[in-house]
Amino acid sequence: MSDDLLKRLKDALISQDSRTALEATKQLLNNGEDPVRIADLIAEGLKEVGDLFEAQELFLPEVMRAANAAKVALNLVIPAIQSRGGIARAGKGRLAIGSLGPHDIGKTLVAAMLVSDGFDVLDLGTMLTPDKVQSAANSVQVIGLSVLLTSDVRKAAEIIKKVKANNPSVRFMVGGAAMSEKIAMEIGADAYGVDAKEAVRIAREMLGGEKASRR
Repeated sequence: MSDDLLKRLKDALISQDSRTALEATKQLLNNGEDPVRIADLIAEGLKEVGDLFEAQELFLPEVMRAANAAKVALNLVIPAIQSRGGIARAGKGRLAIGSLGPHDIGKTLVAAMLVSDGFDVLDLGTMLTPDKVQSAANSVQVIGLSVLLTSDVRKAAEIIKKVKANNPSVRFMVGGAAMSEKIAMEIGADAYGVDAKEAVRIAREMLGGEKASRR
């Protein structure tokens, strides 16, 4: 039953059906499904949407509708993930995370996963500027940047350069559709995470001193 509902949710994202996405998510949570598993499924669905967009089988309006369907589902899933968090565990520090563009789905999902894992997370929102990130750098050890658009890669590089000039000890992890391991290193980031799970692993290593295995 759970697998059928998960498939129904994923299909709803690909077909941009917000109502079905909402109904399937409600049923999954009511049935006791792990909200992290639901979030992973949503991420998989969005990746498939992205692949279809690159293959020109979907177009931008359809991608935006799929993103809206995902957001409807995440509005239920993220509070469920966060409720499993609580006070940050001993040895774990504080980090900030934000998006360079107007989209917040990926950033919000990563933030929720980090909170669930016991981190103290400062959400910087969207449309980041160097000044906004610099202000946050005075109170955190790690900053996460979500970079979805290739046009924002240069902005990310500028932010990292300026912040590190004033706060050399601050470390940056980056992710998003416009990022790769190679690009992350080129712009001066300290780590690249391909998804929310990887972001948690990186944060554990950077802040918690854990050498968590890659999943």
